[in-house]
Amino acid sequence: MNRFYHSKPLSINQAVILDDFSGHHALKVLRVRLNDALILFNGDGYDYKGRVTEINKKEIEITILTSTKKNRESPLKICLIQSLSSNEKMDWIIQKATELGAYEIQPIFSERSIIKISQDRIIKKLAHWKQVSISACEQCYRTEIPQIHQPQKFMDYLKNTSFEDKALRLILAPSARSNANIFPTKEPNKVYVLIGPEGGFDKKEIQLANSLNFEAINLGPRILRTETAPLSILSILQYKYGDFA
Repeated sequence: MNRFYHSKPLSINQAVILDDFSGHHALKVLRVRLNDALILFNGDGYDYKGRVTEINKKEIEITILTSTKKNRESPLKICLIQSLSSNEKMDWIIQKATELGAYEIQPIFSERSIIKISQDRIIKKLAHWKQVSISACEQCYRTEIPQIHQPQKFMDYLKNTSFEDKALRLILAPSARSNANIFPTKEPNKVYVLIGPEGGFDKKEIQLANSLNFEAINLGPRILRTETAPLSILSILQYKYGDFA
């Protein structure tokens, strides 16, 4: 059944008009027709089953019939702290991190980040990334949307963030001696994962992270790309502590 995001509150018997993006996708791509059944969600943890009750050239009206609480969120809260990369790679990372159950995503500018975003483009980027995440939620049936924070400089983020005391803190570094075998047996209440840019973190960044109790780990003998590393570590964490097993 087709599934669409609606940004406003939803309730049974309510008639809603899909926004331009979802409406266009429903009508022009998925070819939704009158009386078709579909599902709406707005990030409140519910799926709202509805029926198409009216269609015109640009708008599609849905009448809500039922609402069902869905628990598809991982029990493990993962904060992915991702160094900015090219547009296509960043979209890929946000899409896959959403599918893999990331709780929140914090983009950062690290010393070796190739991509720079001017202040006037940040708002547009955040809106675009949110839409990428929403589309991933539509596909993977998540009912809550991970929060994507405004990009910050690496040093500023680490120095100004109050990390939860009992959280597991990891920084990926190919040169690290430790690997996933150092993970504690007891499930952490939250995990922070630092992922570097194409050129990796520099020594000062790793030293600062270490001073804040981030454990440097590697993911095996092969050097992973910046868009491959988050998928790998999120999968490992979901298997060990989350809902993959």
